[in-house]
Amino acid sequence: MKITLKDIAEETGYSISTVSRVLNGSNKISKKARRTIYKSARRLDYPIHRAVNGERIVGKLKLFLVITGFHVGEFYASMFNGINDAAEKNNIQISMISMRKPFEEILHDIKELSKQHYDGMILFAPEFKRKDYLKIVEELPNDFPIISNALIENPVISTVTFDNYSGGFLAGEHFKKQGYQKCGVIKGPFKKAEARYRSNGFRDYILQNPTMELCWEYQGDFTFKTGTKAFESFLSKEEKPRAIFAANDEMGHAFLERALEYGFQIPDDLALISYDDLPICVRHRPTISSVHTNFEKLGVVTMEKMKELLSNPVQQHGVLSLVPVNLKIRETS
Repeated sequence: MKITLKDIAEETGYSISTVSRVLNGSNKISKKARRTIYKSARRLDYPIHRAVNGERIVGKLKLFLVITGFHVGEFYASMFNGINDAAEKNNIQISMISMRKPFEEILHDIKELSKQHYDGMILFAPEFKRKDYLKIVEELPNDFPIISNALIENPVISTVTFDNYSGGFLAGEHFKKQGYQKCGVIKGPFKKAEARYRSNGFRDYILQNPTMELCWEYQGDFTFKTGTKAFESFLSKEEKPRAIFAANDEMGHAFLERALEYGFQIPDDLALISYDDLPICVRHRPTISSVHTNFEKLGVVTMEKMKELLSNPVQQHGVLSLVPVNLKIRETS
């Protein structure tokens, strides 16, 4: 049976004229009414028409993605591209916004954006703590869906992220299969949960295998600079590990460059696995083994979760969805 404006009006309690005006893009109706009507239209599978860049688009959701701590590099370019591809395939318009400012200013800007004609927000803020997410939930409307792509322990809001722990575990498993015994790890910033999970997955695999030993650790911060410093620390050790897991490609790349400069043969003298599998891993010589993270898949799962939250008036808070990762084995291991 074909859904009509009358069906939406009956479900929401608003008049047919109000429903019509909202679904034709009018901003003169209250925000509460617009949200209620859009939710009903989506739930009943009514074709929603919106004006975007002067064109009439059917059924297009409108989300904004807030990124904090943005820096130039392949990681964010790959993330943006993957999420954007996922949005296009799901008929979703997404606005990507970088916010490098104090939390209170970010919160203010997010609140202002939520008042505009957006259906929901995706948030990537790896440095945020639980108290920050609680504040966001407190300040934003209850019916405004939020999904985080960054991990915290005991999530406050629905979270979709990579299975970081398994990534580190896979690196340790591969080193075991290759016969490496003495291993080392270049860790990411402790304040970021995903960095801790990557290192913990690797460490746990090593510790549960009696033939292996974790004989060196270096505290990095995901930057190229700390990868270089990690190599200096490695070089100063009398008993050096034979296999290194770097918690991201940036640090792994820097470590590898310094090792090659010092004449290490890869992987005969030293093996390396990093994390993220950015394009540099294939372009570099030797090619770099890395834990592969599929950003488009991350985006697809995020969009599916967002649609679920939008169609369900009783939102689920704190649900964690992990996107699987896999190991791309190349010349460095």
